[in-house]
Amino acid sequence: MKDIALITTERQLLLYDIFIGSEQVEYEDITSRLPIGRKMVQRDIKALTDAGLIRIKYSKKEKAYIHDSASPPLFNENAKGKYRLHLIKLRRIATLMNELYMDKDSYYEAEGDAYYSCKTCYYELFPEANERMRQRDFKHLNNIGYTVTYDNNDRRYKMWDGYYLREDFGVFLKDGKLMRHSEGRFDL
Repeated sequence: MKDIALITTERQLLLYDIFIGSEQVEYEDITSRLPIGRKMVQRDIKALTDAGLIRIKYSKKEKAYIHDSASPPLFNENAKGKYRLHLIKLRRIATLMNELYMDKDSYYEAEGDAYYSCKTCYYELFPEANERMRQRDFKHLNNIGYTVTYDNNDRRYKMWDGYYLREDFGVFLKDGKLMRHSEGRFDL
């Protein structure tokens, strides 16, 4: 099993994974999967909110974060510079977590077939993207447990099979860095 250091984007995507899988999230639900402090959780929630991915509020009654259904999440159009680029990237990869799709019922034939791959889906979702961006986005997905790999036998990309709420992300602290077990039982 290989351990990888998580970057800010990947940590925020894992937090997003927690929020999309639950109606309400207690602080302990977050820290049991991501060993991070309260201030970092709040900063990451702000980034996810600014990216237009979530709209939540803290309920003292429930002692948990709950989805605010009063209005939909909106992208912060006032964001500037590197922060804006980060929010766009965060939104793009989160979109892949929810919308990336591939045809699972097609098999490789020598002449080729009309297979709908997750790579094809990626470019339909993001027609302005280039190959380098797609490769980096797929790497971020792999780093957080949404596996997307190229199968040399079938000559196509294959992806994780479905979504489920993970109780353990395989994330831990090592020498002050957030790390994740990248292969094995923690991946989807």
